Amino acid sequence: MPLSLTEFNHFYIINKVCGLEKQRHYLESLGFVPGTQVTILSELHGYYVVMVKGSKIGLDKELAKKIIVCAG
Repeated sequence: MPLSLTEFNHFYIINKVCGLEKQRHYLESLGFVPGTQVTILSELHGYYVVMVKGSKIGLDKELAKKIIVCAG
């Protein structure tokens, strides 16, 4: 399921990063790579605060839809 549909403060494992090559490369440079644990901490006005690899990162809803996760 897309990261944007997950519950807050639950841990998930990234399965796949979709989208255009430029978007995938950007997300991968931030640490969103398959096999990594990720969780959504909060949401405000269509933006998410996401914890990945010990860092808090802000993502808009469209980028969060491109990160496919499974329960971890």
